[in-house]
Parts: sequence; structure tokens; C-alpha cells
Amino acid sequence: MSYKKKKLSEEHKRNIGQSIKNWHKKFGFSKTTRKKLSDINKGHAVSEEVKRKISDANKGNIAWNKGLTKSDPRVLRNIQRASIARKKSWKEGKWKPWNLGKSWSEEVKFKISSKRKGKTYEEIMGKEKALQFKKRLAELGRLKTGKHNPMYGKKGDKNPHFGKPAEHGKHSFRIDLGHHCRSKWEANYIRFLLWMGKKYKYESKTFIIKLPNGVKSTYTPDFLINMEEWHEIKGWKDRSKIRKWELFQQQYPKEKFILIDKDKYKDIEKLYKYIVPNWEF
Repeated sequence: MSYKKKKLSEEHKRNIGQSIKNWHKKFGFSKTTRKKLSDINKGHAVSEEVKRKISDANKGNIAWNKGLTKSDPRVLRNIQRASIARKKSWKEGKWKPWNLGKSWSEEVKFKISSKRKGKTYEEIMGKEKALQFKKRLAELGRLKTGKHNPMYGKKGDKNPHFGKPAEHGKHSFRIDLGHHCRSKWEANYIRFLLWMGKKYKYESKTFIIKLPNGVKSTYTPDFLINMEEWHEIKGWKDRSKIRKWELFQQQYPKEKFILIDKDKYKDIEKLYKYIVPNWEF
């Protein structure tokens, strides 16, 4: 007897569906059967019509994990399985994160920054996540302070910053000068020198100096002018007890040194800011 042309009623269909669900819950397929089904369906494209039917069938149904958190054993089990599968795929070269090696564009960075500017962690991620995030930051901070800090106890030439000039001001590339400057004061002073017909070299030499406690350090003057004298821009107030340019003058008395402080720079700016091309205000 053939049942090919016989149509099932909606109630009959529901009964069959419920029976299959109950069977899956009670018995389910073996690992071997699940593996076979998985291999058969790999690469199988689902038509839009089938997708629509699946969507219609699931409408009104409540997701099994709705309202559950990571503390629920079922959710935790799925997370662990997914993690193991991803790690395995990563090792085998079958899977890579979609954003691996990609960086945000400057436009996207600006949008993210503008959206978050002036907001608290609570406003950005909610109270619960903000509390967890702050706690994590505090823990990381404790792991990186004092003796736990990789820079702890590293002085003189053992410090990674040994021989590198300190950063101050607006550091950026100046197109008209063809190189980076550490502040607009430095850039303007170079433009003034060029306008005056003088030649310069920017941070061309680093000198080894000895601090009062006997530790070795370095000092790099800003400019070598006409191959005969060193100029240093110090527009900001140096709050350090150790002024390296003074130690440089003491330990290298044969080197001619001129300090351009705030007053001297302002005098130059007052006279030349509207005359020298590309002056930064």
C-alpha cells in the first residue's frame, strides 16, 4: 500500500514532530551517527525557501537558552565545546578570526572615540560589566606596580629609554621641514633658523652624562647650529631636580651651548611669527 499521495493533517504532523523531539531528548543519535550526518551536510547550501520555512516554523517558539547565564551548566557546556572546537580549528589552520590583521580606519577610530568621550564605564557597558571591568583593571594594575613592573630597578643604561629623548609637546611630521619635531616650538624655531640663513642638524648627537648619584644617563640637544654650537628649546617649566642640560654644560665645557627658554622664544615669536612662512600658532 502506498502513502505517497496521502496528505497528513496538521495535528498528525505535530504529533510526529513531538514524537521525534521526545526521542531525541530520551535517546538521541550516537556520536558516529552525528559525525556521519555532519559530514553529509558539510558544504550543503540551504535554499531561501527552506530558510523561510525554518524561520516560519520557529516563529513564536522561545529559545532554549533565553534568560540563562554563563553559570548555567548547559550554557557553560556549549561555551566549552565551542572553545575546544575553535582552538582545534585554529591549530589545523581551518579557522581564523574575521578581524585578524585588520585595523580600524582613522574615521572609525574617531567615531568610536566621539561616542565614548565624556562617558563613564557604567554608561558604556552597564553597571555589572563596569564593576567587573574595574575589578580586572585593579588586579592588572597591582600585577604591574612596584617590583612586578618590568621597569622596576632599571636605571642608567639598563633602562630601555636610555639614549632616547624625552617626549614633550605636539610630536608630528612637518611637511615643510621634511622631518618630525617634538613640539610646535621646535618646528617654529627651525623655521626661524632657516629664515635667518642658518644650517641645523636635528637631534644629531647623544651625549653620555653622569647624574649626581653616579648613575649614567644620556642627553640629546635639540639642534646643532652651523656645526659649531648646540641649541636647546625649553618652553615648558622643568620640574625635575636634575636638569640634564646643566650637567651637559658642566661635563662638556668645550661644547658651546645656548638655552632657548620661554622668554627668548616669545621674543622671537613676537617679531617673526607673521614673517616666517608656515609658522604654527
